[in-house]
Amino acid sequence: MKKISTIILATLFALGGFAKEPIEKDPWKTKFMAEKVYQETSDLNHWFVGASVGGQVYFGDHDKQLSFGKRITPQFEIYAGKWLNERFGLRLGLNGINYKGLTQTSMYGTGEIFHAGQNLEYQKFNFINVHADFMFNWTNDALGYDPARLYNLIPYVGIGFGAVLSDPGSLKFSPNLGILQTFRLTDALDLTLDIRGNLYGDEFDGEVGGRNFEGAASTSVGVKYTLNR
Repeated sequence: MKKISTIILATLFALGGFAKEPIEKDPWKTKFMAEKVYQETSDLNHWFVGASVGGQVYFGDHDKQLSFGKRITPQFEIYAGKWLNERFGLRLGLNGINYKGLTQTSMYGTGEIFHAGQNLEYQKFNFINVHADFMFNWTNDALGYDPARLYNLIPYVGIGFGAVLSDPGSLKFSPNLGILQTFRLTDALDLTLDIRGNLYGDEFDGEVGGRNFEGAASTSVGVKYTLNR
């Protein structure tokens, strides 16, 4: 009996010592331990800024008649945000450059004819999109918070406004939905891959097609810097 008591006490001391080990040594953290680590870190640690470049495609009324590849245009994005806790965060971003497509009304037309019989002309217009996103770190939710994790999968949903900068211009409400993936490079720097879809109201491209919405899809690669991680 005395030997059994000694073994039990020794086991309890060992478990106690294990629980006090730095949490970053245990990749499969409990929910309680992950939340504790997050709360004990400085608030400054959870602010981040980022920038990316990539490609995008607009889906307007007549654009499907132009091949997908000829409608791809470059885009940029800059953003800043903060993680409210280990699962949920907010960010404010700005992206844009231009969209390409086809027009029958010569709105934002380039003057180059695509199909004379269908009265179609090439179209190009500059724009910016300002958006606020609500982010959910699925990886932290599933595995627990780990600032040293190599990969994070972060779905998000957002609202914003798209503004056409080419004359005569247009301003439309623009909800978005996307997935941000991060790949750890250093303690503070991540490589990012962001895939997003945007909706715009009809006539954002100057064409009235009778549909409720038009849309765009984009993919961009960039970097994200976390302050004082």
